[in-house]
Amino acid sequence: MMALLRSRRAMLILVGLVTVGLVSTMAVGLVNGWGAQPSGQEPAAQAEPAPDLSVLGDAPDGVEYTDLGQQCDVSECYRPVALTSDSAEGEQAVEAVYNHLLDAGWGRMLPQGATDPEDVPLTDSALTDGSVIVQGSAQPYTEDSTAGLILAHAGAPA
Repeated sequence: MMALLRSRRAMLILVGLVTVGLVSTMAVGLVNGWGAQPSGQEPAAQAEPAPDLSVLGDAPDGVEYTDLGQQCDVSECYRPVALTSDSAEGEQAVEAVYNHLLDAGWGRMLPQGATDPEDVPLTDSALTDGSVIVQGSAQPYTEDSTAGLILAHAGAPA
């Protein structure tokens, strides 16, 4: 057996077999990669489109909305919205929008574990109208913005 492995012809045949095995394994992996997605993962194209910016209504005085377009992950789509204000900083701009939405009938959602609204800053909450959730961020979403919002559907993702 050792004599066979020492011959040049046997080594070429062995190298050829290993190369064919590697190439065929890669080909099978590539073909399998083009197949259906694993169960439990739906493409974002089938997810419900993100809520439209119009659900917020008109922006409060001194604040301007900029729609940054719909973005989707595996199971849901959401809409980031940049807030721009010349007179308010990040948290103040989010608070102005929150107060505007609360005046329009939106409800406040406290963070998990919180029971008393007085103990939670308004900007640490989310707002909902029953079908849409708005979550504010004091961090700007673009270079020119003051703060930002995320709009998403209130229901569980599909």
